[in-house]
Formats: sequence, structure tokens, C-alpha cells
Amino acid sequence: MRLIFALACFSASTLNAAVAPIYHLDTQTIAAFDDYIAKFERDVVAPWTASGKLWMDDRNCCVHNKAFENGKNMIEPRENADVAGGSIHHFTGAMHIDGANIDDVRKIMEDYAEYPKNFTPDVSKATGIVQPDSTPADEHYNAHLVIETSTLWINLTYDCLYDTHYRRLDESHWMSKSKALSIREMREQHDPSKGYFPEGDDHGFLWRTNTYWFVRQDKTGIDLEVDSITLSRPVPTGFGWWGTRRTQSAVEKMLRDLRTAVNGILRSRS
Repeated sequence: MRLIFALACFSASTLNAAVAPIYHLDTQTIAAFDDYIAKFERDVVAPWTASGKLWMDDRNCCVHNKAFENGKNMIEPRENADVAGGSIHHFTGAMHIDGANIDDVRKIMEDYAEYPKNFTPDVSKATGIVQPDSTPADEHYNAHLVIETSTLWINLTYDCLYDTHYRRLDESHWMSKSKALSIREMREQHDPSKGYFPEGDDHGFLWRTNTYWFVRQDKTGIDLEVDSITLSRPVPTGFGWWGTRRTQSAVEKMLRDLRTAVNGILRSRS
């Protein structure tokens, strides 16, 4: 997932990770993020599992919108605000893909070996292991991803572990929930031998992340909705837009990459 931060008061030609400040992640900041996630799962995930109702169903961006119906991706902010010692950023994206089905999305999401191709250049390495409690209705994976990100003034690499559930609610409804269990920032990009910053004592660009996909299928194809919710260091006064841009860019790219991968499957079937 691409992180884009542009701080106009710094020169892109002179700054690097070595001189960027280190931030500490406090327990109160984690608690604020966990509270936000709990509210989202209560207000969004629970109604989806009960009725199949999506955020897009009540939004002008998608309801009777010809651009959306013709395949245009739609993205809107949900939350971009400071909390105690940090900042939460939440964007929702939606798209429709004609002719696709849930199994197409499931194949792409669970094929971790193909992530470096399907989600290039952000994911450079990926593996996924099915967990012992996995069932056909709730496929449970632990995934290891190496994520490379470039801002306008700093390049970063993260070694991440995710806990992910892929749930088939019925024939026409499917969802995934992916929660980062560990996010370690490399001290030097592309060089694991240099070690990692301690978790919660790093540059603070990505402390926590939860990603949710909701997919429903009808005779025309599939509607997809993605929610990306991240926790970062506090936003400097006057630069509130950088966290917003980071999460928005990540959602935009996830939608583009998934659409490209699904279209590749559709072409192979034609």
C-alpha cells in the first residue's frame, strides 16, 4: 500500500530516513484506534453480514450514477482526524466489474504468491499460510508481506504480518477482514541485515492498519467496496492533508490493481 506524504518545508533532495524524527506509539493511541475499529465493525460490518447493505447503497457517488455503473472507481473520505498521540485515516472505495464473480476476487486475494505481480510495486514479497481453524465458509490465513513505499522525501520498507479472514456469507455475498498483527520498519530500505526499528518507536508513518473488502454478486457482475483504516503518528499542524492523501492513494491503487487482476481472469475466460 503506497504511502504519500509531501511536507513542503523539507527538501526532497536532502532528506532521508536517517534524519526524520522518531515517534513513540502510546497505549492511549492504540486504544483510540481500537475503539474506532470496534465502532466501524458494529456500524458497517455487522449490518453487511445481516442484510448485505453497503455504504455505497446510500451514496450519490454510486446510486444511479452512470459513471459508476460504467466502471468508474469511486472514493470518499470517512475519517481523517487526530486522536490522542496519533492520527486515524479512513477511506472507502467502490467499483463495479461487469461479468466478474466472487470466485474471481477470492482467487486473487488468496493467491499470495502472485501479490508481487498483482500489487506491484508496493508488495515485493508475500506468503500466506492457511490456519488450522480455517473452514470453507471462513478461510483463515496468516500472511507475511514486505511492503515498499515511497514518499516525496523518504523511502520506506515494512515487514508485515496480517491475520485475514475470507468469509463466504452466501452464494452472492463475500467479505474479507485483514488486520496487521505486526508492522516493522526496516532501518534501511532493501537491506534487512541492518535490522528494524522497534515496533511503536519508528517514523510513525504506519502503526496500524485494517482493511475490509465487501463483494456482492448479481447477474451483471460484482460490486466491490473496500475500507482502509490506518493509524499514523500525529499530523503536524498545517499538514493534515498528508495522512488523507496517503490513505486515499492506497485505496485508489488497491481498486486499480484488483480491477486489473480480475480483468485478466475475464480475458482468460473469453
